[in-house]
Order: sequence, then C-alpha cells, then structure tokens
Amino acid sequence: MKLIRDCADGLALTAGELLTIARTAPKRYFVWEIPKRSGDGARTVCHPARELKAVQYYFLNEVLGGLPVHPSATAYVAGSSIRKNAQAHARSRVIMKLDFADFFNSLKVSDWKRYAEVHFAEWSEDELDFSNRILFWGAGSYSPRCLAIGAPTSPLLSNALMYEVDVALSGYAAEEGLTYTRYADDITFSSREFLDHGRTVAAVKRALLRARYTSVRLNEEKTVLASDKTARRVTGLVITPVNNVSLGRDRKRLISAMVHHAYCRKLEPGDWPKLAGLLAFAADAEPEFIERLRAKYPPELLDWIVRYGTREIP
Repeated sequence: MKLIRDCADGLALTAGELLTIARTAPKRYFVWEIPKRSGDGARTVCHPARELKAVQYYFLNEVLGGLPVHPSATAYVAGSSIRKNAQAHARSRVIMKLDFADFFNSLKVSDWKRYAEVHFAEWSEDELDFSNRILFWGAGSYSPRCLAIGAPTSPLLSNALMYEVDVALSGYAAEEGLTYTRYADDITFSSREFLDHGRTVAAVKRALLRARYTSVRLNEEKTVLASDKTARRVTGLVITPVNNVSLGRDRKRLISAMVHHAYCRKLEPGDWPKLAGLLAFAADAEPEFIERLRAKYPPELLDWIVRYGTREIP
C-alpha cells in the first residue's frame, strides 16, 4: 500500500496513526452555514479538523497535482481570478449565465471512484478506500459521500471531475463562435453576435449526461441572458458600456462607506468580517479601487481590516 506508506512518511506518522484518522475522516469536520450571496437559502461550509487538513494538503501537493484541469476552468487555478473570468466575456454583446445545483455536494464519492480507477489504476482497493475517506465529507456520517465546501482538496477535485464537461462545452463554444468559461458552478457563454439560448442549454445538458465522472445537474431556474442593452454581470462583476470589468457603482459605494465608518470607529461590530470579505473580493476584482482607498486612508487601516476582520481596531 504505497500511497498509505508514502503519506504516513510525509506526515511523520505511523501507518496505523494515519489509518486511524482515515477511519473517522468523513466526520472530522467543523460544520456551519452562511447565507448565500443571492439571499436564496444558506451554504453549508465544512472545515476539516487540523489532523485531517494536514493529510488533505499532502494529497493536494503530492498526489493530485498532476490531474488535468481545462483552460476554461478559471476558479482555483494559479494566475486566475474572477476578474480574468469576467474579462474573457467583456467584449461580447450577449452573455448567458447558467448555474449548477449544489455543485460541490453533487460531486459524489462514486464519481471519484470511477475517476480514480482510470487515473490511479495502480491503487489497490484499500488505497482507493483510503482516498475516499480522506477527500470526501460524510455529511454527518462516517461513510464518505460528497465533496465539502471548505476542504483544501475540493477545488482541484471539482475541476478534475468536471474536465470532460469543460472539454465538451469548450468544443461546442468553438463550433458556435462563442466564448465559454466555468468558474466553479458558474457557467458563462458569450457571443459578439447571436447566442441560441435553447441550443446552448441542450448542449450543457448533453455534456452532463455523457460525463463519466460527475453527477452535477443544471439549475435551469438560474439561467440568465443579458445583452449590451441591459446590465451585464459575470461572476458578480459588472461589464461596463465601454467593456471594462468593474465591481459596480453600488458595491464600491458600500465598501467606501464601510471603510469610512471603520476609520471613524463607527462600524458596527458585526460588520467587520463582512467588510474584510468585501475588501478581499475587491482586491481580486478591481485592485485599482483598493489603491484609491489606500491613498485616501492610512494604509494600515485596510491591512488591519483584512487581517483581523473579526475584531475592531483597538
């Protein structure tokens, strides 16, 4: 069982100690819920316990690093960002956005088993079972079930399991003269001319049905079609009339007001972590806006908020 021996050696554990962690790993998560940005329900976040997180990082760095990820998958990839994802569509006239239902939780341990049997064919049954337990959340059970939002390995695994879908949809886009990107569960197609809504939805459904390694399904209720005559948004960012990518006027006003309240020591205690998240989002999406805030306020103010977003400045 080379995988288990190598993992144990890499973590300075005995094989017995590592297998003890693995036996209960699907239940070794701290679980809480956060409201979805859309306001439609809550998202379950599962943070692995420290000892499990260490094993997952070993997998991330030593086992899973060579898995193929398609260029159209723009989330969780070095050098990519929500800004880069949106910029791919900035010059398009028509934008179509689609969404998967319960993306991470819809990627099942059964999907991974089929995938690993091909990509890690040298693994024994015990090694495959070991990987299942380390990489997949049990949703309250000791049996592995699905990917968890919060596990460091989930982003890479999601991109690997969705590789076939990305190949199919990028191929469809090329045939139709469209641009295609996928940022986690957010699919975007765009065109400088015409985009056939029904044909594109059918192509996505067909790709999902034919995929061998994913159980995700389309949430058709969240399909949105926008043109240059309406507000164009991609992964939460606004594409301006001159084809630039922006946080949007309302979000920038909100952030500016909250930073001002923080500077004046008037920000509500519960708003500090929210502001920290907004600033991190803005730094990724529109760094020029952050630089303008730094020029207006003491630079250490923003650094404190982002670093210690759960408490006020003393």
